[in-house]
Amino acid sequence: MPNRSSKPAAAQNAEGAGGQAPKQTGPDPLLGRLINDRFKVVSLVARGGMGKVYKAEQAPLGRVCAIKVLNPNYSGDHDPEFHKRFFLEASISSKLTHPNTVTIFDYGRTDDNIYYMAMEYLEGRTLHRTLREEGPFVEERATHIARQVCRSLREAHSLGVIHRDLKPANVYLIEHGDEKDFVKVLDFGLVKNIEEGKGEDLTQTGLFMGSPKYMAPEQIRGEHVDARTDIYALGVILYEMVTGKVPFDRPNSVNILMAHVNEPVPKLRDMNPSIAVSEALEATIYKCVEKNPDDRYKSMDEVLGALKRAGGGAMTGTISGADRSGGFDMLSTTGSFTPQPTPGLNALSPDSGSGAILANAGAAAEKRGSKTPLIIGGVVALLAVAGIIAMVSSKGSDSGAATNPSTTAAATAAPTPTPTPTPSPAPAPAPSPTAEEAVKLKVDTEPSGAQVREDGSIICDKTPCDVLVTDKPRKLSLELKDYKSESISVKKGDPDRQVKLTKVPTWTPPAGGGKKDQGGGAPGGGKDFKDSPY
Repeated sequence: MPNRSSKPAAAQNAEGAGGQAPKQTGPDPLLGRLINDRFKVVSLVARGGMGKVYKAEQAPLGRVCAIKVLNPNYSGDHDPEFHKRFFLEASISSKLTHPNTVTIFDYGRTDDNIYYMAMEYLEGRTLHRTLREEGPFVEERATHIARQVCRSLREAHSLGVIHRDLKPANVYLIEHGDEKDFVKVLDFGLVKNIEEGKGEDLTQTGLFMGSPKYMAPEQIRGEHVDARTDIYALGVILYEMVTGKVPFDRPNSVNILMAHVNEPVPKLRDMNPSIAVSEALEATIYKCVEKNPDDRYKSMDEVLGALKRAGGGAMTGTISGADRSGGFDMLSTTGSFTPQPTPGLNALSPDSGSGAILANAGAAAEKRGSKTPLIIGGVVALLAVAGIIAMVSSKGSDSGAATNPSTTAAATAAPTPTPTPTPSPAPAPAPSPTAEEAVKLKVDTEPSGAQVREDGSIICDKTPCDVLVTDKPRKLSLELKDYKSESISVKKGDPDRQVKLTKVPTWTPPAGGGKKDQGGGAPGGGKDFKDSPY
């Protein structure tokens, strides 16, 4: 059975929406045509059951663009809301302006009833195909891609728009200047505008909406969806980027959906023991894919912050356009915002019943109140303890030279200063039993120079170094840039430790940024339809 996510996005939505349209015979009548006196159709890019995507040229600008056209032979009898959903996608997507979101130039209907949408023309590869060809990503590359997805959806969420079908096939990687992995999030065909009525979710009875491998439990159960639904999907994508596998892959879609609802997410290293991923990123992924939406991050802003802390800055020496962008406010969807209703779409009919898997999605939607963002308590507590220790140490070392301010003021005011008697030395503290029992143990690494940490605190800046140990084991983490972190347990009586570190493979961008066409072409002049971004 072919992998659903390997199909072109247009074909996936089309087949899911009500069957295959009649096949066209003879030459394509749209090739060479000027649509609405603006877009000259040049060649076929992709096709699906519900329509086609063409490469076109916009007059009089001469700008190359892509035109998504609904199949004129498709009457929509199986899905009466299809044309409304098409305009919903176009109208909402046209409001999104972030550089990491595909740009919509125009949309409409011609005099002879052809529905079209003009968007920017993309050359590159989907994340799905890139993962299939290059295997798991190193952490730096995975977080770099995920941060850009966060920024794209942060804008959408601030406008009240939930994607609901986020997956690697809808994340496109292009070459943009010196950036080899510049992200474009696309296909908002299943978006939900939360300004619409609670029961007005454009889902026909029985119509499956979403991709099973990336769907959140609440979406599967037909419950309220919001920004946290997209956060779950992003967590699954991150999981797949670092392990090379999705958390749940079963023989059929129903089993996959049930696993998302009922089964715990497998540990990353259980899925792929050879991966090298930091504890910070691991914790971020697990929090994204919590079963209960209340246990996830509240907004893409929170996810973005966690990814920055886990993965650092941009991959290249220069700042990409996605990292520079800031043309909109960073709004949380759980806060107060007023999305503008889409013109002409106020009379959309609600679902007429429950579907086989998704029952009247959105009908049970309730407005959730604002919640205080979670604070990572362990980090805060650790910093507080470190600060107290540093302060106490500083006071102890400077106690002999410190001067009481009130004493100084009194001495200055006195006409005849009285010599201060030399204080007698303080008695030495009794040695602690622990200090008497502790012995030194040498810890070294190959190569040397690794930091030694215990519970997140640095106890040795560079190996080799001596560590005090007692009968109680100490769990230490050995960390060196470009090498996989190792954990060891040491106690009194152990021999000196020499730990060999494993180098993490570095990622080199493929030549040409993935632009090279792979595949044997297709009828009608289209190329490699299985990796079309449309």
